[in-house]
Amino acid sequence: MATVYHAKNTRSMRVLWLLEELGVKAEIRSLPFPPSKLQPDYLSINPTGTVPTLVDGPVRLTESMAICEYLAAKHNSPMLVAPGDPARTEFVQWLWYGEATLMTPLSRIATVGRLERKGADIDAVIEDARNNAGVRLTALERRLEGRDFLVAGRLTLADISAGYPLHLVGLFGIDHLLGPRSAAYRERLRSRPAYQRAIAVP
Repeated sequence: MATVYHAKNTRSMRVLWLLEELGVKAEIRSLPFPPSKLQPDYLSINPTGTVPTLVDGPVRLTESMAICEYLAAKHNSPMLVAPGDPARTEFVQWLWYGEATLMTPLSRIATVGRLERKGADIDAVIEDARNNAGVRLTALERRLEGRDFLVAGRLTLADISAGYPLHLVGLFGIDHLLGPRSAAYRERLRSRPAYQRAIAVP
């Protein structure tokens, strides 16, 4: 059985969500956040100290979407859009949108928000990141016109990728940045039993 190292409200949520969608069992080892400081022996498993980490026999992966791609392929899941499928190019675009485009300003908010220092400079960085996130969310709002999911007319890894930063939007209290289609999309994702089971893991 594969092992997943997890911390609540981190990117490992994507992996747990996918496992639930696949109906695949794994050993989940929940860690305090940040594990690099609070569980230093974890560094022997993942030297970066980040989560998630997947250990599946000889396979060891530490990037959340790489883990998701590996698991979806291993279990022949329709969560992937195969090469040669007409939707493949858009799938790749939106697969990376969640991590590369949306997560950049949200990661900045998370990092700066953990600093003990306060002041005008800190506030300016957070405000700039919020504004940047709002601009980047407009692409999602446009994409969702007439669509329930991002590509291929079904839930795919692209939705898993985007669903995590949309979760952070709620945690950070910046829901006002979501357009009506994006807000409804997030609620569709949240309402999935697999999502609810994953988010409940401590």
